[in-house]
Amino acid sequence: MPDHLAYVFWHQPKPEITAGMYEIKLTDFIRTLRSQKPPGLVDVMSFRVAALPWSPRRGTVYEDWYVVESFAALGTLNDAAVGGDVRAPHDSIAQDYLKGAGGILRMIQCDLNLREARFVTWVEKPVGASYQSYYEEVTRMVGDKKTDLWRRQLVLGPSPQFCIHSVGEVQVPESFQPVSSRIESID
Repeated sequence: MPDHLAYVFWHQPKPEITAGMYEIKLTDFIRTLRSQKPPGLVDVMSFRVAALPWSPRRGTVYEDWYVVESFAALGTLNDAAVGGDVRAPHDSIAQDYLKGAGGILRMIQCDLNLREARFVTWVEKPVGASYQSYYEEVTRMVGDKKTDLWRRQLVLGPSPQFCIHSVGEVQVPESFQPVSSRIESID
């Protein structure tokens, strides 16, 4: 997946909605969208994540990753997610979520199939470091572990600037201000 983009959407169910029912509806939406294969959509998946600092309340957060080929594909995805055969599953899950936030990220490095990820670590680039030196630092830091590296685009979203997925935990210096969570695919 060289140089792809991802729309990442964080959301939680309303307090009165059970996680089981929410996940059934979310899985139905994701599978329906994936089966429609909108132009430019590479893959879509959702992860169950421990609470994140930018989530609206404590508890499990769902982190959906919509991987696309380009910025143009984001517009196509937006239309496809609420139209045709996808509309009913979208509307069903949308009525049950409490609040959401989204961001756009660009793939910088990839040695890991996103579906294999079991950990996510959100990090900031230390002030003053060039992007190239930062990428080299991350490469040294993760060593031979299978990881990826994503960079937030257009300063959209509440998350830190970078995201690293991995199979095992990665050790990140405190200067990177890490926010790490175990993740579990739900679809």
